Amino acid sequence: MSLSEAARWGREPEPEPVREETPFERMRRARAAARAHAFRESERQAEEERARFQAAWDDALRRGLDPEDDRRPSRTTQSFMWRSRRRLEPVQHATVLLNETRLPFSEIAEITGLDRYDVVGLKLKLRAAV
Repeated sequence: MSLSEAARWGREPEPEPVREETPFERMRRARAAARAHAFRESERQAEEERARFQAAWDDALRRGLDPEDDRRPSRTTQSFMWRSRRRLEPVQHATVLLNETRLPFSEIAEITGLDRYDVVGLKLKLRAAV
């Protein structure tokens, strides 16, 4: 037994050094806490919305709503058609294709649904005045 071991023999063992959190571990713990908080908040809001709906439903039944009466309009009776806002009108689409590509008139007409002669007329109108 060495002298240092003998000196430590009667004393309590030294406590383990406390390891500090690295910035990465702190960031990970903070993100996990933020995700947990957001999840709890969304669950609380969903529960409140369900309670509001149930209260409104009970109130409507109390006022005389017939639960079997379904007066929602059917999809076939809609007077308008939904259109994608991302799709261009045929003339605008043909203008873009004429300006930005070298596609033949027949292909542009096929893509846009216009007549071939309309595409040619549009190309002539797009020429710069001399």
